Amino acid sequence: MNFIAATVVLKSSSPDPVTAYGLSYRSADAVVPGGNGNSEVRLRLLCYDRAGAKLDAFNNWKEGNRALVTGSIVFSEDTTKPLDLIITTLETNVPQEMYCNQVVLGNAFFGSDEIRERKNDVVAIKIGTTLDNSDVTTWLYLETHESRKKKLTERVRKGRPICIQGYLREYRKDDSDSPYRAIVASDFTTRKDQAKGRSNPQTSGSAAGYAEVDPTPDY
Repeated sequence: MNFIAATVVLKSSSPDPVTAYGLSYRSADAVVPGGNGNSEVRLRLLCYDRAGAKLDAFNNWKEGNRALVTGSIVFSEDTTKPLDLIITTLETNVPQEMYCNQVVLGNAFFGSDEIRERKNDVVAIKIGTTLDNSDVTTWLYLETHESRKKKLTERVRKGRPICIQGYLREYRKDDSDSPYRAIVASDFTTRKDQAKGRSNPQTSGSAAGYAEVDPTPDY
């Protein structure tokens, strides 16, 4: 599961229900504000289509206004589409200058062993995340301050699961629909690797290690 708490600005909404992930939702386009239009994080908000206070607040939310939302982030195989945010809570009565962008990425894995040096004391590495019970993988980058490079170097292994806390970042060159996408990590955790040669006879042949993953080319 991938959790987000963020202040988002409503761009447009649709009066018609949509079906997604086996359920009926009301939908809207929104963004986590950035320094300019090229650095906004674009989202499709999904609010469960059932009468109640949350749906009322969603339907009465005015375009251009900011709200605080929490929920689950769902990544698509089509990187030109906005990320889906399935709303858990919605609060529209917030200061219009309020800013929040906090994400916990729970189902990610290292897509590469290569740690890249970036500007402004930043290091980055390619990671992947999969849809629930699916082979569909979305690729993005983990960015973090170089002070965590030692930890990253010690933990990185292609295919190894990783849980990341940070915030989402997108950048579109020349307003392209397909963004550079990253989670800027304040911290991350991994499970401890099992020592080689040690296995449980009852689980031998199952998950003795982590699956190897062949990442797609960088975007």
